[in-house]
Amino acid sequence: MGVLTVTNPMTGEVLDKLTLSTHEEVSAMVEAAVAAQESWAATPVYERAKYLYRFADAMEQEEEVISRLSSIDMAKPIAQSRIETADGIKLLRAAAERAKHLYGDVLSDSGPGFEGDLVFTKREPLGTIACIIPFNFPIELTFQKIAPALAMGNTVLVKAPSSNPLAVLSLDKYAKAAGFPEGVVQFFVSERDVVNECVLANPKVDAVSLTGSTAAGKKIVEAGADTLKRTFLELGGNDALIVFEDADVDRAVEEMVTSRLENNGQVCCSSKRFIVQRKIYNSVASKLLEKLSSLKRGDALEEDAVVTALVSEQAAKAVEEQIAHTIEQGARLLYGGTRDGARIEPTVLLDVTPEMDIASNMEIFGPVFPLIPFDTEEEGISIANNSIYGLSSGLMTKDMNRAFRVASKLKAGGAVVNGSGGYRHLDQPFGGFKQSGLGREGISISLEEFSHIKVYVVKGAFN
Repeated sequence: MGVLTVTNPMTGEVLDKLTLSTHEEVSAMVEAAVAAQESWAATPVYERAKYLYRFADAMEQEEEVISRLSSIDMAKPIAQSRIETADGIKLLRAAAERAKHLYGDVLSDSGPGFEGDLVFTKREPLGTIACIIPFNFPIELTFQKIAPALAMGNTVLVKAPSSNPLAVLSLDKYAKAAGFPEGVVQFFVSERDVVNECVLANPKVDAVSLTGSTAAGKKIVEAGADTLKRTFLELGGNDALIVFEDADVDRAVEEMVTSRLENNGQVCCSSKRFIVQRKIYNSVASKLLEKLSSLKRGDALEEDAVVTALVSEQAAKAVEEQIAHTIEQGARLLYGGTRDGARIEPTVLLDVTPEMDIASNMEIFGPVFPLIPFDTEEEGISIANNSIYGLSSGLMTKDMNRAFRVASKLKAGGAVVNGSGGYRHLDQPFGGFKQSGLGREGISISLEEFSHIKVYVVKGAFN
């Protein structure tokens, strides 16, 4: 029986030692979820909504406890953890409301022979859904998945991230307080092979929702291929922010820093490539250096700390190696580049060219700012689109004609005008093009994603 030692990445302090769920235990959880699903689906929507409201209420009473646990578990600044916890609570209530107002369609008699028939649609649950949670937004992304899934009558199995499982596993307490029937919502942490064998390859699991790397997403698709599992994959990104020469430089730098330094650069949709028109390139670099120098470094629980640490020393070492690789390819280090344990200093790289790995397919999950110069609008768009990823994107300009012309040509799931791509409204259909994922998440779309559309026909109803 394996044991997982969970540590504070900033101090190395042991926070907990968890017994990992075994093959037998996870298999039993799947059986319990399947057994509970039919009666949960038969529960009226308004009754299912009450469980979600109670879940939200229970969390709200200990909102600060959850936020602080999440911060020490992964070194996220406490101010950001509070926002994330609040978003999780909002998602529960929003999913409940949307479910109560998700209507079907009645089809018209649009062709001869159908005049007397009644044809209508209804949403029905997929069944049992495995939700695999990432380390970077463990609370919010748990509820992006389970809130709409539960609202639609599915049962859920929630696999917590191994690097920082404590906040996600603590949610079991609030689910129990809400009174969910046995087997409807279950949380666990286990070795990867247990998930692969007992969940992903299990024909009784109807769908998998993963937020993670593109490599992990491909393995999920492969594992579920034999049973044609539904897969919802929110994957990697190397999102571009194009800064045109007419942009407000101060505002552009603020967007760059806010986006890239959120969660110490560990955000899938944050801008990671900064494509700057040559006329203002030096000005942007100078102001970026000034801004980064002024930011508070500190512990995750310090109220005003912006730069804390990555989720682990291993993660920081990976970023350090990517910085060194980019410098070897010809980039010039302007600022930062140093590491102390899991802490890595915000880093600015100049003279980055489109041929370098960082400018296309190498996603850096840390506080690194590669500045790529360009001359023409067409060149800027070409650099932005030259990637296997297409999660989000942004552009800065005062010319609104240019803004929408360029936005329409960016091959990404979202385009933010006068802002970075690191933007996520809880309602928006969030997801990417190309190898950034399959499906969409968000209150406006997730309930449909986590359900089948079924057509009902009553022949001769009006004859």
